[in-house]
Order: sequence, then structure tokens, then C-alpha cells
Amino acid sequence: MKKIQAILLITMVALMFTSGSCKKKTCGCDSDVFFDLTEVPGTIYYEDTKFTYFIADDLYGSYFTVCDPEKAWDRVSEFKSGQYVVVSGKAADDCMKQMSYYYSNQYVLHLEDIKRPEF
Repeated sequence: MKKIQAILLITMVALMFTSGSCKKKTCGCDSDVFFDLTEVPGTIYYEDTKFTYFIADDLYGSYFTVCDPEKAWDRVSEFKSGQYVVVSGKAADDCMKQMSYYYSNQYVLHLEDIKRPEF
């Protein structure tokens, strides 16, 4: 009886570890949202290829690559590249910090709103 209990216990523990109870971390635009941005000031930059990124005016100069810039292009192109703006959206990890401790804070941004700052 004790052998059966031991075998069952070992089997249950093995199943717990192999069942995928630990979710693999995803990176980029498909990853889970880390935090929300609500009217964060900074500078928007973009290129002719529609590659768009935002650098926040915070102590660390957080860098956000815009996910699906084609969808937000009409709103983004209203501003000049290098223009000071205020953005709102959802930020997710791009996992660059995992490659090196010295990388700055880099995220991907699901852009929801972009506007001129009110002074």
C-alpha cells in the first residue's frame, strides 16, 4: 500500500511540473500588458517605413516601440517626427532588458491616444 502511495505521489509531482503550470513569458506586441500609460509626455519619432517609437520624459528615458504603427499612422503622422506629445496606451515588455542589464527600459506600446500637450 505504501508503494502505491509513493508511486501516486511521484506521479502527481511529475505531472505538476510537466503540465505547463508555469507560463512561458512572451515578448513584444503579443505579451501581457505591464502597465497603462495615461497622458505621458515625451517625444514621438517615426520613419518613412512607419517604424514609430516614443521616448517618455521620465527619469529613465523609457523607450516605447509602437505596435502596429500602420493602424495608428493617421494619428501619428499629424505630428512631426521629433515633436513633443502626450500619449496614452498599454505597455508590454519587449524583453530587451533580459539580454543585458545595461539596456534602458524598453517596452512595446499599444497606442490608444496621442495629442498635443496642454501647457
